[in-house]
Amino acid sequence: MELTLLQVLLGVLLPLAYAQCKCTPDRPCWPAPKEWGRFNSSVNGRLIRSVPPAAPCYGPARDASACEAVTKDWTSSTFHASQPIGYDYPLNAACPPAPLSANAPLANCTIGNSPVYAVDVAEEGDISTAINFAKDYNLRLVIKSTGHDFLQRSTGFGSLSIWLQNYRKGFTFHDDFQAVNSCSKSDWQGGALTITGAYAWSDIYPAAFERNLIVVGGNNRGPSSTGGWVQGGGHSPVTRYHGLGADQVLSARVVLASGEVVTASPCENPDLFYAIRGGGGGTYGVVTQMTVKTYPTTNVNVINVDVGASSASPNMTSRFLDAVTDIYASYPYLSQAGFGGYGAWVADSPIPIGGNNFTTLFQQSFTTFGKDAAETTRLFQPVADKMARLQDSGFAVVISQKSFVDYGAYYANKSGTDAAVGSASALASRLLGREVLEGNWTRLRAAMETMAGPNGAVFHTIVHHGLETSPETRDNSSAVQPGWYNSVILDIFERPMLDGLSVAANIDLFDDIRQNILPAYRALSPTTGTYMNEADWGEERFAEDFYSTNYKKLLEVKSKYDPLGVFYCPTCVGSDEWSEDAGGALCRR
Repeated sequence: MELTLLQVLLGVLLPLAYAQCKCTPDRPCWPAPKEWGRFNSSVNGRLIRSVPPAAPCYGPARDASACEAVTKDWTSSTFHASQPIGYDYPLNAACPPAPLSANAPLANCTIGNSPVYAVDVAEEGDISTAINFAKDYNLRLVIKSTGHDFLQRSTGFGSLSIWLQNYRKGFTFHDDFQAVNSCSKSDWQGGALTITGAYAWSDIYPAAFERNLIVVGGNNRGPSSTGGWVQGGGHSPVTRYHGLGADQVLSARVVLASGEVVTASPCENPDLFYAIRGGGGGTYGVVTQMTVKTYPTTNVNVINVDVGASSASPNMTSRFLDAVTDIYASYPYLSQAGFGGYGAWVADSPIPIGGNNFTTLFQQSFTTFGKDAAETTRLFQPVADKMARLQDSGFAVVISQKSFVDYGAYYANKSGTDAAVGSASALASRLLGREVLEGNWTRLRAAMETMAGPNGAVFHTIVHHGLETSPETRDNSSAVQPGWYNSVILDIFERPMLDGLSVAANIDLFDDIRQNILPAYRALSPTTGTYMNEADWGEERFAEDFYSTNYKKLLEVKSKYDPLGVFYCPTCVGSDEWSEDAGGALCRR
């Protein structure tokens, strides 16, 4: 039988095409069951075949009681962290719980773009074994700690997941870092904390507070203390005084794409040490341990501000945006005076919110550390006077103050429970600095019209970090996006996905983000960029906005430690060398 030229060409070209793409379950290269079995034995039986958490809600074998339990827990970050393919903010979720899927009992439940298998890591060696297996079979490899990620970087079609949730070897506090430090280039003179494993901040905080210590951790207590939060920068309630999470890292252990375990510090692999402190997670290696700075606790004073109205008439909305612009213009002064904190606002909510059923609302906690109540009040008074005048315009204005003896008492008061998760939103964000906020009120007010969003549920979160006014907190040797240090706030625009969890069903939201909101942000502040962990998942200019001038150096680090592209995640360093084909396979461009 003679082979046609076409058959010969297909026989040569198809394997080459497959080699350019990661292997997927529909292709001949996919490992056979016996190969998965051998791999399972090599990780001591800790290989898990992925099953969606909401699977009991589907199909003819639907388990009503199990489905009810999943539905009850769906908004819990602790629940999603406990699931191999549980994600706090699922996008294109193929298997949501029954209340979000009316035809669930009759529908098929699939894993969608989630990993096919996950290794439930118990030892560092499990990570190396998983990496080598993925290389042997050219598999897409992803890393998941808690799954607290807006940008879907812990998931991937046809992938194998390194699941770190149960890798926990303990954490140790050191009164004097220098007593355990072996690197002459590390000159930190305070205390430290060594975390070995994927502990959430909810695990770390109680132990730190018991010792009267501050650790720079998340405002939300759900993220991993050694994962994408810190590796992407990591803002905190104490950032104004002690910097970002990435600024705290003194050393780390990392499993590389070669399977080798190395130390990253100023003395060993300093380029890798640079990259994992702000250059993003999931792409240079798997971090299994970090040593971070600790600080003595201090008293905390908080001024809580609520400005609201029940009417959303055009006139009231305009006056509200005037007031919000005034507040934004005050952030540089407040930062210089020592305030930080978190706020939120909505100009025209479709449903009443807050205790007074407002549809227009601004709320923020303005926080000082180490100042007494009288000093905090005095420093805030110029802003309080401006806000009080809003009562003459029909707004309810409530300004109250609380004092806390230490940081632990403050945090327990503000963040005693998990933040609700289980749904997704369309996000845009921008770091905004002193010049933008106080330099031109008219330009800022004009931008507010766009930033307030069209009619509907548009919410803003304000991360008042104040780093531009606190240069002493910076670690200039890290890969943190430079815009953090040239800004006062991070402004986050959020529109909840109200029509299910698929991108296709919410395309108008994402179009609005990319065609209107992001251009308005860039026009307002062209060079500051944004925070990679709270941004648009489809950001086309991610290299510029997430990494800025650091991207070239970070790409060199990526090429050095992962030349074959074993690690990949969307918008991560090196991801622009890959794309997904029509079937979902990850292929080199």
